[in-house]
Amino acid sequence: GVKELVLFLKGALMTLRISFLSFALAVPLGFLLAAIRIYGPAPGRIFSASYVEVFRGTPVLLQLYVLYFGIAPYIRLGAVSAAILGLGLNYAAYEAEIYRGAILSLPRGQTEAAQSLGLSVWQTLRHVLMPQALRVALPPMTNDFIALLKDSSLVGVIAVVEPTKRMTIAAVDMRGWMVPGALCAALYFVMSFPLARIARRMEKSLHHDQHPRTY
Repeated sequence: GVKELVLFLKGALMTLRISFLSFALAVPLGFLLAAIRIYGPAPGRIFSASYVEVFRGTPVLLQLYVLYFGIAPYIRLGAVSAAILGLGLNYAAYEAEIYRGAILSLPRGQTEAAQSLGLSVWQTLRHVLMPQALRVALPPMTNDFIALLKDSSLVGVIAVVEPTKRMTIAAVDMRGWMVPGALCAALYFVMSFPLARIARRMEKSLHHDQHPRTY
């Protein structure tokens, strides 16, 4: 009924909140990891590479379990905060690889020209390379956000009530999975489909700019 729909919508708002805050953590952390891996000292490069491999090489569900059930009790971390932190740390590894690829794809001459003008490595990165790399990285970043949005369904295992958790509760109350499952799928589709369209348009725009039409 209407009550269940309202509860599902509240769960969807929780999903959006967790997704946006997690991504807000993943983006700057990912950029920092990428910058350290490219320009940092050897210990920093080793740490950055190891971080990426560990977080990309282990299941995000396992990471959430370890964070919430293993670490959170000692630092008084609530379920929602643990979900945001867990997803943010995980996706930072994926963002780091996107930014690293975007930076390395830029012409090397730009870095040399900036440094010949007296800019430091970090000034070159901030003022010259970062704006261009961000433009190249935007389409895959949007795709990653869509993936994060769907991965947020996993946080139900640590007591966060989002659409998937709400679906389980509703299915038990209604003694059937069809209607709650369809409603849950519809909510995720409504949240992710517009973002997928945006990512596709950005990819087309970037491809067009990189391959201008000749006459």
